[in-house]
Amino acid sequence: MSGKDPTKLRGNTLSVFSAVAMCMAFMGPATSVAFNTGQAASGAGYAVPLSILLAMIACLLVANTIAGFARKLPTAGFAYTYNSHGFGPSGGFLSGWLLLLTYGMVGPMLFAALGNYSAMFVKELSGAELPWQLFSVVFVLIVWVVNSLGVSSSARTALVFLVLEVGVLLGLAATILAKGGDAGISLAPFNPMHSTNGIGGIGTGMLWGILMFIGFESVSTLGEEAKSAKRSIPLALFSAVLVIGVFYVFMTYTASIGFGPENAHAIAADSPWSALVHRYWGITWIFTLTVLISQFANVVSGSNAIVRVLFSMGREHVLPRLLGRVSKRGVPQFAITAYLGFALVFTIGVGSAIGALGVYSFAGTLLGLGMVLIYMLMSIGLIRFYYRKHRDEFSVFRHAVLPVLTVALMLLPIYGQLIPFPGFPDGLAPILLVAWMIIGGIYLAIAKRKRPEVLSAMGRVFEETEEKPNDERTPART
Repeated sequence: MSGKDPTKLRGNTLSVFSAVAMCMAFMGPATSVAFNTGQAASGAGYAVPLSILLAMIACLLVANTIAGFARKLPTAGFAYTYNSHGFGPSGGFLSGWLLLLTYGMVGPMLFAALGNYSAMFVKELSGAELPWQLFSVVFVLIVWVVNSLGVSSSARTALVFLVLEVGVLLGLAATILAKGGDAGISLAPFNPMHSTNGIGGIGTGMLWGILMFIGFESVSTLGEEAKSAKRSIPLALFSAVLVIGVFYVFMTYTASIGFGPENAHAIAADSPWSALVHRYWGITWIFTLTVLISQFANVVSGSNAIVRVLFSMGREHVLPRLLGRVSKRGVPQFAITAYLGFALVFTIGVGSAIGALGVYSFAGTLLGLGMVLIYMLMSIGLIRFYYRKHRDEFSVFRHAVLPVLTVALMLLPIYGQLIPFPGFPDGLAPILLVAWMIIGGIYLAIAKRKRPEVLSAMGRVFEETEEKPNDERTPART
């Protein structure tokens, strides 16, 4: 890459298929199914697949918002760049600042889980007790190597592990359905009357369902590396939500059928799938291994997303400039190393105080709450962006009605995460979020006085000086 721009990512690297694989791996299908089915069923009970179906619809609305931006702004900056254009420099900076903390929790959450589950897996197979921190360090090093090879290598790795984890779970589901579960196959799990806590229970299930989808939006951070990004990124967004959404609905439906309506309380247990694996397959280690595979694919894809946000903000001098430079291979090596170094220190440091699962719960709470806020901000920003900058393409339905509906639906998970207020350590997450945004506001005020030229350029470094013929705009329909 000698002689090329050291602040430019390697373009035309990813196909639509690879981009879909990356964001589906970020969602961590097996991890989401393993950890969130019971939480969703605590409210929805036997009707948990109905809640997940509604969550998929909500995430399709969010995908509409992101796709609207991606068609005009194919960038690695995601919400940072989008809201720089939707709200202006101040709104863009604060969105990027929020995204740094939110996405920043992906690594600590998953490295802690990987360490914990690896230690459990080794103990289950050999009886040896090794510290979980050792496994976390090993996985950080492996992810550093994979991501340093480039986004194509990350995509291939994510795809292989994605196929493995989904294949195992589909095999389990086929076994359960073939045996008819406890009450036979029917559409009863989609009847809201089977919700443990009525309509409110459906809402609780929907909250955890939305959390299962977090990560699909990460495909938009690949906008500078994807082929025909203005078309491929929106296509990848909707494809990922639909494919994994159907998978989630199918798996939660299988859990309901597996236990039956008379044992709906078992679906809401801490580990309902471990019980199903033991009951229908007679072994549990294969499920533990599948979750490990899912977590690894998840962290490979997720770390790529936050690295590209760091890269974008470094390239525009909002963060240290070194973060915004690429290696000769076109890889943001400094950002990769900085982020994985932070993730390692956070995982080991905080994990030594509250344990590996404590890190997972705390970081997951912060991730979920922060992403819901980002989804809402982007939806409002989309309205402003199209109405003010692309008035001729403004669609009342796609660029106003749907974003407003998205904001309304996203109020539910915020309520669910704050009422009742969570205990320690999860209760620290919203407090840290508020403190982080206050610090960001102070930083912004200082930057406005001392570095106004940086703010005025935010979100625009990536832009092409002229549009290519195949990127011509198409007339909008209202």
